[in-house]
Amino acid sequence: MSDDLESALRDLGTRLDVPPPPDVTTAVLSRLDEKHSRWRPVHRLVAAAVAAAVALATAMVVSPAVRAAVYDLLRIGSVEIYENQQAPASLTPSVDAPLPGERDVSLAEARGLADFPLRLPTKLGPPATVRLVDGGRVISMAFASPHGQIRVDEIDGGLDPMFRKFASADDIHHVTVADRPAVWVDRPHVVIYTDRDGTMRQESARLAGSTLIWDDNGVTYRVEGELTQHQAIELAESLR
Repeated sequence: MSDDLESALRDLGTRLDVPPPPDVTTAVLSRLDEKHSRWRPVHRLVAAAVAAAVALATAMVVSPAVRAAVYDLLRIGSVEIYENQQAPASLTPSVDAPLPGERDVSLAEARGLADFPLRLPTKLGPPATVRLVDGGRVISMAFASPHGQIRVDEIDGGLDPMFRKFASADDIHHVTVADRPAVWVDRPHVVIYTDRDGTMRQESARLAGSTLIWDDNGVTYRVEGELTQHQAIELAESLR
């Protein structure tokens, strides 16, 4: 650019009437404050929800009653456990009521008819009785022991729930069997068998004693008898 042209442009700039730029600072700050105000209630709700969740989680750990109010249904394989709920009034518990198609068979026959491999506790001798239930959906074995009769049920866990248990939340304890989640119910409780069509059968409602329940590789196991929690877990972990 020549010196003459530069001088001419400088001179023109001094004679141009240019209005001052508008002050947008106030408007921008106002818009930001308005947006922040809209989000502030949301932040408060989120914070309150987080605080409530933490409080509820703490209460569930401390109080079985609070835990039952949130989770009134547990599921272990083919067994559903209803906490703090009464069994249907029409289903009167009966200790001797048979399950559908229940019949005595030999251990070899049970192994051939079951759709899953049977496991026996190494801490006990051979089963005193073996019962086939509902065409092999359940194999129920009774064993003699120093603690009285012990019952071991092995259930096809790949099917819909077959057993429904009704117990107080105070009687339900979360434990493990060989590092797998399990449930220990330490008092007698009502057990109902659900038929193949999903109907709860009145004739199969019964009372069960203290019971340990867990699931392993698609098979649900129940150990029932006059056992302590430790004895039941020790027996369960000996199944081979």
